[in-house]
Amino acid sequence: MTSRLTLWFPVPLAGVLMALSAGCALRRTTPLPPGQQPMERAIAGHIGFLADDLLEGRAAGSTGHEIAARYVATQFRQLGLQPGAASNSWFQTVPLMESLVDADSARMELKHGAETQVLDAPGDFLIGAPFLATNVTVTAPLVFVGFGVRAPDQHHDDLAGVDLRGKIAVVLAKAPPRFPATALAHHSHVRQKSRALAEAGAIGVISVPTPKDLVESPWARQVIQSRFPAMRWLEADGTPADVVPQLKVSGSLSPQGAGKVFAHAPRPLAEVLAAGKRSETQGFPLDVEATLSVRAAHRRLSSPNVIGVLPGSDPRLAGESIVLTAHLDHQGRGTAVDGDAIYNGAYDNAVGIALMLETARVLSAEGNRPRRTVVFAAVTAEEKGLRGSEYLAQHLPPSVGRAVANVNLDMVLVTQPTRRYTVLGIEHSSLRGPVERAAARQQLELIPDPRPERVTFVRSDQYSFIRQGIPAIFPKVADVPGAPVVPGIVTPESFIKDHYHRPSDDLSLPRDAESSMRFVRFMVDVVRQVADADQAPRWNPGDFFGETFGPQR
Repeated sequence: MTSRLTLWFPVPLAGVLMALSAGCALRRTTPLPPGQQPMERAIAGHIGFLADDLLEGRAAGSTGHEIAARYVATQFRQLGLQPGAASNSWFQTVPLMESLVDADSARMELKHGAETQVLDAPGDFLIGAPFLATNVTVTAPLVFVGFGVRAPDQHHDDLAGVDLRGKIAVVLAKAPPRFPATALAHHSHVRQKSRALAEAGAIGVISVPTPKDLVESPWARQVIQSRFPAMRWLEADGTPADVVPQLKVSGSLSPQGAGKVFAHAPRPLAEVLAAGKRSETQGFPLDVEATLSVRAAHRRLSSPNVIGVLPGSDPRLAGESIVLTAHLDHQGRGTAVDGDAIYNGAYDNAVGIALMLETARVLSAEGNRPRRTVVFAAVTAEEKGLRGSEYLAQHLPPSVGRAVANVNLDMVLVTQPTRRYTVLGIEHSSLRGPVERAAARQQLELIPDPRPERVTFVRSDQYSFIRQGIPAIFPKVADVPGAPVVPGIVTPESFIKDHYHRPSDDLSLPRDAESSMRFVRFMVDVVRQVADADQAPRWNPGDFFGETFGPQR
């Protein structure tokens, strides 16, 4: 961690935090009896401080994120946790490389016979940030390869019989919708696609969002997101991790840009999208050569994961740990929306950090420590592609021991009274039992993922642990698909539509206090059960993730 700050926040904190956040910590929607007020005051204080404009959106590597990290470490210390990083520190330094695209330099040109067409940026296309060079220019034929998915487990191969050597692959976003939810999530991940395309000889990839993708993330929002820098963590030799060197360029197309790219294709774009909706394999040359070029500025920096440890009480089991994660970063300052340029991240993810801290408070104050060690990690750079949790999962400090389970808290949308939850991941391992028992005790309703097409399970920090063979769960407030939109009421679905990754995810949004505290009790129950069980969690026999990534290490 680059240490520019030396302040440690005094005890008690609630009054200081509320003052710093101008008395605002998400609008409570219900009054509380006196016995419940201390936990609610603490939750409100955490959120009010972390999502205050003072921290300027907590971007990874920023001063605001450092202040937030110091705050979390102070909370861990006050709870009596032990420092979890090396050298008896609270901070695990994550070395990072940042790549920021010069938007004015982005250029995409199509050549068909003697005809040349220059596409409009960003109206037609976006080019991804490169990490192995600051100036990139690639010229190559375009070949359409469906979703770009090679999935023997689903008897689907978009790359069979297609010559991609020296070509730029054009692919539909995500994966065939006929796939079961687990396979859909796994094969939609950019990592899976990139490696398969590189193995097939591609030197670049351009993604085409489907109409359903554009409902969740309209092109205008994608343009705003492209203006934030991208990041990778750095290997010990200084090279950026999770980069596929064979793919020299990446990009995406708007519907308008996709229409131009498919103008001379043997099948019109509308037919291609319809075939994709039917999960058909398809592939053909687009009869066009493209030149893509972009410049980017690179910067090396660091940002901390903050780690606190509650040691296990059973000498036989204390070497195993349950790791609770919540990402501390948000997006920082960005393109102004309605005059506001600070992306505060109140629900994404100051709320998750607050609920993790209160879970730690309850577990550390119960008097009888859990048998296994419980680790609390506020991770960085989730918004940059799970970089902090990837680094943690692959560089577990000795104090963590052997991680046997992960519970990830991210964007817990307690915007209104709720008892409905989707706990992503319980179908994969023996973690289902503790979750169902805890839900019954808290009188919660568990429902399956109502929108598996969003592949949420690979989009937050639990996936970093899954990829290391560690069973994980990801609890989310459940929405009701198709429910009428009520003006002024923020539901999970309306949050995604109106506030996700926007400056309006701030302290003006409502929050139900009782639902917040009930969620803490739910998490305490789950963690306590897992930590005290005689047997560590195990993948279910034949489970997709268990078979793909192997047993926990």
